[in-house]
Amino acid sequence: MLGPDFVGKSFAIAFVLEGLMITLLTQPGRPSHPFTTVMTIAVYTVSSLLFPFTRAGWEAFKDLFASDTVMFIPSIVGLVLSFIVNGMLWQASIFLGPIAIWYLFGRRQH
Repeated sequence: MLGPDFVGKSFAIAFVLEGLMITLLTQPGRPSHPFTTVMTIAVYTVSSLLFPFTRAGWEAFKDLFASDTVMFIPSIVGLVLSFIVNGMLWQASIFLGPIAIWYLFGRRQH
């Protein structure tokens, strides 16, 4: 599951989301303290580094409950849902990443 393709795509998604958030954070005319900006960027970076594990945990969780279920939905709806899910996983990866690592490690041991 954590092959080079999966990890590469996950990091690409994570750093695109991080770039969008940093762009919004550092808008000219937006008042913020430099320490707050640096710490926010640090949290975004940690979230981006944990995102592949969170996404792998999500895929394993999805496979556990949906297994080989095939759903037919319009491509635009699927794209929007994929973007929403990836955004939510990226935002929660600082909390879900360690849980996903623990789950995937335990699953591999058995």
